[in-house]
Amino acid sequence: MSAPVLTFLRLITLFLKNTAGCINSPYTTYRKLADGKTDSRQILFIFLLALCYFAFASAVRVGIRHPYLLTFKLNQLILGGVSGFAGMIAYLFIMGRLLGSVSRFTTLCLLWAYTLLPTIMWFFTTSFVYLILPPPRTLSIWGKLFSVVFIAYSLAILLWKLILYYLTLRFGLRIGLAKIGAVSMILAPIICIYSILMYQLRIFRIPFL
Repeated sequence: MSAPVLTFLRLITLFLKNTAGCINSPYTTYRKLADGKTDSRQILFIFLLALCYFAFASAVRVGIRHPYLLTFKLNQLILGGVSGFAGMIAYLFIMGRLLGSVSRFTTLCLLWAYTLLPTIMWFFTTSFVYLILPPPRTLSIWGKLFSVVFIAYSLAILLWKLILYYLTLRFGLRIGLAKIGAVSMILAPIICIYSILMYQLRIFRIPFL
């Protein structure tokens, strides 16, 4: 096999292994990701998944019969997603420097990229549900049962997201619980402003973070 093919196979194997680790043993996986010895190019597969979602969501919301609107919506989603990712990395990097952290920029990018896995999974699910069971949904027993299941699923995804967020700060910035709380308190209003901006621009109803 050629070198590019071998590199691709190695990276996708590494990505799949770390993805499984983020689900089954996130603490151990994040500790290994933060040691600086893993290939950071594996996050390209996460960005590819995000791009696939943006394309899928654009097709669901706009339709493939309107190529110009489809392209415009896709560019909107990509811009919103990139701005959210870059903004979070910039914030964490600046806070790390203020707190005297010795973390590397590439390590923060790698760790935060893997926190996008629950985000992508949840957004994909909501788009599929929108396609299969578009609103308005009934108030029947089945409709209520669906709502309960979806809320439980969303809470599980949120818990997973929070765990990965905590591990990103713990191993990426190398700070303790008290400082993580302080960083989060400052971050909360920033996320609120970003969420309102994305909603006003009709890019995301829920922030893609």
